[in-house]
Amino acid sequence: TAGKERPFMFSQCQAIHARSLLPCADAPTAKFTYEATVKVPDWATALMSAVPVGAPMQKAGESTFCFVQTIPVPSYLVAIAVGELRGVEVGPRSTVWSEPSVVEAAAWEFADTEKFIAVGEELLAHPYIWGRYDILVLPPSFPFGGMENPCLTFATPTLLAGDRSLANVICHEVAHSWTGNLVTNHTWEHFWLNEGWTRWLECRIQAKIES
Repeated sequence: TAGKERPFMFSQCQAIHARSLLPCADAPTAKFTYEATVKVPDWATALMSAVPVGAPMQKAGESTFCFVQTIPVPSYLVAIAVGELRGVEVGPRSTVWSEPSVVEAAAWEFADTEKFIAVGEELLAHPYIWGRYDILVLPPSFPFGGMENPCLTFATPTLLAGDRSLANVICHEVAHSWTGNLVTNHTWEHFWLNEGWTRWLECRIQAKIES
Protein backbone atom coordinates (compact mmCIF):
# COMPACT_ATOMS: atom_id res chain seq x y z
CA THR A 1 0.00 0.00 0.00
CA ALA A 2 0.99 3.65 -0.27
CA GLY A 3 0.60 4.20 3.49
CA LYS A 4 2.40 0.97 4.43
CA GLU A 5 0.48 0.72 7.72
CA ARG A 6 -2.85 -1.00 7.03
CA PRO A 7 -3.72 -4.09 4.98
CA PHE A 8 -5.64 -3.69 1.74
CA MET A 9 -7.78 -6.24 -0.13
CA PHE A 10 -9.08 -5.98 -3.69
CA SER A 11 -10.54 -8.48 -6.15
CA GLN A 12 -9.86 -9.05 -9.84
CA CYS A 13 -12.57 -11.27 -11.30
CA GLN A 14 -11.92 -10.76 -15.00
CA ALA A 15 -11.81 -13.08 -16.82
CA ILE A 16 -13.06 -16.17 -14.93
CA HIS A 17 -11.87 -15.60 -11.37
CA ALA A 18 -15.26 -14.78 -9.81
CA ARG A 19 -15.58 -18.54 -9.20
CA SER A 20 -13.10 -18.06 -6.34
CA LEU A 21 -15.58 -15.74 -4.60
CA LEU A 22 -18.95 -17.35 -5.26
CA PRO A 23 -20.56 -20.14 -7.25
CA CYS A 24 -21.36 -18.63 -10.64
CA ALA A 25 -21.34 -19.12 -14.38
CA ASP A 26 -18.24 -17.73 -16.09
CA ALA A 27 -19.70 -16.92 -19.51
CA PRO A 28 -20.23 -13.18 -20.17
CA THR A 29 -23.79 -13.90 -21.27
CA ALA A 30 -24.73 -15.20 -17.80
CA LYS A 31 -25.78 -12.04 -16.00
CA PHE A 32 -27.29 -11.57 -12.55
CA THR A 33 -28.16 -8.94 -9.95
CA TYR A 34 -26.78 -9.12 -6.43
CA GLU A 35 -26.95 -7.77 -2.90
CA ALA A 36 -24.09 -7.90 -0.41
CA THR A 37 -23.38 -7.17 3.24
CA VAL A 38 -19.72 -6.69 4.12
CA LYS A 39 -18.34 -6.53 7.67
CA VAL A 40 -14.90 -4.96 8.12
CA PRO A 41 -12.78 -3.54 10.98
CA ASP A 42 -13.97 -0.11 12.07
CA TRP A 43 -10.94 1.64 10.53
CA ALA A 44 -11.70 0.19 7.09
CA THR A 45 -14.06 1.11 4.25
CA ALA A 46 -15.64 -1.47 1.95
CA LEU A 47 -16.53 -0.71 -1.66
CA MET A 48 -18.17 -2.89 -4.32
CA SER A 49 -19.28 -2.77 -7.95
CA ALA A 50 -22.74 -1.82 -6.73
CA VAL A 51 -24.61 1.09 -5.17
CA PRO A 52 -24.16 1.51 -1.40
CA VAL A 53 -27.34 1.28 0.65
CA GLY A 54 -27.51 3.71 3.55
CA ALA A 55 -24.67 4.67 5.84
CA PRO A 56 -22.33 2.03 7.28
CA MET A 57 -23.43 0.60 10.64
CA GLN A 58 -20.85 0.49 13.40
CA LYS A 59 -20.86 -1.91 16.31
CA ALA A 60 -18.22 -3.47 18.57
CA GLY A 61 -15.20 -2.50 16.52
CA GLU A 62 -16.81 -3.43 13.19
CA SER A 63 -18.39 -1.51 10.33
CA THR A 64 -21.08 -3.10 8.16
CA PHE A 65 -21.59 -1.92 4.58
CA CYS A 66 -24.56 -2.89 2.41
CA PHE A 67 -24.69 -2.84 -1.39
CA VAL A 68 -27.17 -3.59 -4.15
CA GLN A 69 -26.66 -4.03 -7.88
CA THR A 70 -30.06 -3.95 -9.58
CA ILE A 71 -28.73 -4.14 -13.14
CA PRO A 72 -27.71 -7.63 -14.31
CA VAL A 73 -23.94 -8.00 -14.68
CA PRO A 74 -21.67 -10.86 -15.76
CA SER A 75 -19.56 -12.45 -13.05
CA TYR A 76 -16.34 -10.82 -14.23
CA LEU A 77 -17.76 -7.46 -13.13
CA VAL A 78 -18.23 -8.43 -9.49
CA ALA A 79 -15.68 -6.44 -7.50
CA ILE A 80 -14.86 -5.72 -3.87
CA ALA A 81 -12.17 -3.70 -2.13
CA VAL A 82 -11.46 -3.05 1.55
CA GLY A 83 -8.86 -0.74 2.99
CA GLU A 84 -8.13 2.51 4.79
CA LEU A 85 -9.89 4.76 2.30
CA ARG A 86 -11.07 8.33 2.00
CA GLY A 87 -13.40 9.71 -0.64
CA VAL A 88 -13.53 13.09 -2.39
CA GLU A 89 -16.55 14.03 -4.50
CA VAL A 90 -15.68 15.14 -8.03
CA GLY A 91 -19.19 15.32 -9.47
CA PRO A 92 -22.89 14.82 -8.73
CA ARG A 93 -22.57 11.03 -9.11
CA SER A 94 -18.84 10.46 -8.68
CA THR A 95 -16.47 10.08 -5.75
CA VAL A 96 -12.77 9.33 -6.05
CA TRP A 97 -11.58 6.91 -3.36
CA SER A 98 -8.04 6.11 -2.34
CA GLU A 99 -5.68 5.92 0.59
CA PRO A 100 -5.57 9.22 2.52
CA SER A 101 -2.09 10.10 1.28
CA VAL A 102 -3.16 9.80 -2.38
CA VAL A 103 -6.80 10.84 -2.56
CA GLU A 104 -6.42 14.60 -3.06
CA ALA A 105 -4.05 14.14 -6.00
CA ALA A 106 -6.37 11.49 -7.45
CA ALA A 107 -9.45 13.71 -7.14
CA TRP A 108 -7.68 16.54 -8.96
CA GLU A 109 -6.47 14.19 -11.70
CA PHE A 110 -9.95 12.83 -12.40
CA ALA A 111 -11.94 16.05 -12.06
CA ASP A 112 -13.35 15.69 -15.61
CA THR A 113 -15.18 12.43 -14.85
CA GLU A 114 -18.67 13.94 -15.00
CA LYS A 115 -17.83 15.55 -18.33
CA PHE A 116 -16.97 12.12 -19.78
CA ILE A 117 -20.25 10.64 -18.52
CA ALA A 118 -22.39 13.52 -19.77
CA VAL A 119 -20.84 13.48 -23.24
CA GLY A 120 -21.30 9.71 -23.43
CA GLU A 121 -24.99 10.15 -22.62
CA GLU A 122 -25.30 12.82 -25.31
CA LEU A 123 -23.55 10.82 -28.03
CA LEU A 124 -25.47 7.61 -27.37
CA ALA A 125 -28.81 9.24 -26.53
CA HIS A 126 -28.98 6.81 -23.63
CA PRO A 127 -28.69 7.71 -19.94
CA TYR A 128 -25.99 6.45 -17.63
CA ILE A 129 -28.11 3.93 -15.71
CA TRP A 130 -25.71 2.65 -13.04
CA GLY A 131 -26.47 5.34 -10.46
CA ARG A 132 -22.88 5.91 -9.29
CA TYR A 133 -19.62 6.26 -11.16
CA ASP A 134 -16.97 6.13 -8.47
CA ILE A 135 -13.24 5.59 -8.98
CA LEU A 136 -10.97 3.67 -6.64
CA VAL A 137 -7.26 4.37 -7.03
CA LEU A 138 -5.66 1.17 -5.80
CA PRO A 139 -2.25 0.59 -4.21
CA PRO A 140 0.84 0.37 -6.44
CA SER A 141 0.46 -3.43 -6.53
CA PHE A 142 -2.61 -3.18 -8.81
CA PRO A 143 -1.33 -4.73 -12.07
CA PHE A 144 -3.69 -3.11 -14.61
CA GLY A 145 -4.34 0.39 -15.94
CA GLY A 146 -8.03 0.29 -15.15
CA MET A 147 -10.92 -2.12 -14.64
CA GLU A 148 -14.44 -1.10 -15.61
CA ASN A 149 -16.35 -2.52 -12.64
CA PRO A 150 -19.88 -1.03 -12.63
CA CYS A 151 -20.28 1.84 -10.17
CA LEU A 152 -16.62 1.51 -9.14
CA THR A 153 -13.81 1.75 -11.68
CA PHE A 154 -10.49 0.42 -10.39
CA ALA A 155 -7.51 2.54 -11.45
CA THR A 156 -3.75 2.30 -11.08
CA PRO A 157 -1.90 5.09 -9.24
CA THR A 158 0.44 5.36 -12.23
CA LEU A 159 -2.31 7.46 -13.85
CA LEU A 160 -1.57 10.28 -11.38
CA ALA A 161 0.67 12.23 -13.75
CA GLY A 162 -0.04 15.61 -12.15
CA ASP A 163 -1.30 17.15 -15.41
CA ARG A 164 -4.43 15.07 -16.24
CA SER A 165 -2.67 13.76 -19.34
CA LEU A 166 -3.64 10.16 -18.54
CA ALA A 167 -7.30 10.83 -17.72
CA ASN A 168 -8.22 9.29 -21.07
CA VAL A 169 -7.99 5.92 -19.28
CA ILE A 170 -10.95 7.00 -17.14
CA CYS A 171 -12.75 8.10 -20.31
CA HIS A 172 -12.23 4.56 -21.64
CA GLU A 173 -13.62 3.00 -18.46
CA VAL A 174 -16.61 5.39 -18.54
CA ALA A 175 -17.32 4.23 -22.10
CA HIS A 176 -17.48 0.64 -20.83
CA SER A 177 -20.61 1.65 -18.89
CA TRP A 178 -22.48 1.23 -22.19
CA THR A 179 -20.20 -0.93 -24.36
CA GLY A 180 -19.32 -3.98 -22.32
CA ASN A 181 -21.08 -3.52 -19.01
CA LEU A 182 -24.54 -2.79 -20.40
CA VAL A 183 -24.26 -4.48 -23.82
CA THR A 184 -21.88 -7.41 -23.40
CA ASN A 185 -20.27 -9.82 -25.83
CA HIS A 186 -21.95 -13.24 -25.83
CA THR A 187 -18.84 -15.38 -25.40
CA TRP A 188 -15.20 -14.96 -24.39
CA GLU A 189 -14.22 -15.74 -27.99
CA HIS A 190 -15.67 -12.39 -29.05
CA PHE A 191 -14.47 -10.26 -26.18
CA TRP A 192 -12.68 -8.09 -28.74
CA LEU A 193 -16.11 -6.60 -29.51
CA ASN A 194 -16.26 -5.30 -25.96
CA GLU A 195 -12.94 -3.49 -26.21
CA GLY A 196 -13.36 -2.47 -29.84
CA TRP A 197 -16.63 -0.62 -29.34
CA THR A 198 -15.36 0.88 -26.10
CA ARG A 199 -12.28 2.27 -27.82
CA TRP A 200 -14.55 3.73 -30.52
CA LEU A 201 -16.77 5.43 -27.94
CA GLU A 202 -13.78 6.69 -25.97
CA CYS A 203 -12.47 8.41 -29.13
CA ARG A 204 -15.90 9.91 -29.86
CA ILE A 205 -16.13 11.33 -26.34
CA GLN A 206 -12.62 12.79 -26.48
CA ALA A 207 -13.29 14.32 -29.91
CA LYS A 208 -16.49 15.93 -28.68
CA ILE A 209 -14.78 17.39 -25.62
CA GLU A 210 -11.81 18.71 -27.57
CA SER A 211 -13.79 20.18 -30.48
